Amino acid sequence: IAQWRKAKYQDRPEHAAFAQLLTTPMEDATEIIKGRFPVPRLVDCDQHGSQARFLLAKLNPSSTYNSSMQGSGSEVIMTDDVSLQVFMDHLRKLAVQPN
Repeated sequence: IAQWRKAKYQDRPEHAAFAQLLTTPMEDATEIIKGRFPVPRLVDCDQHGSQARFLLAKLNPSSTYNSSMQGSGSEVIMTDDVSLQVFMDHLRKLAVQPN
């Protein structure tokens, strides 16, 4: 799909269905975002592109420079952000720590 979009197939009249395939999800997402607070940031990206790598690192910061999840089998994206699990563990430690 990304290659077709880069080749501008959506601009050709014979590929009107492809143009609709590209625009409909963006229109739906934009409509959903209008009712949200705080307003989320909508990221339109291609698989394995630079924006996709950034998005994955923000959504799932499970592999950091401090962790050792090298053999997980999935794509490893190194980030300095902590995962939700690390944050929750730290929060639990602080909550039960005496003053």
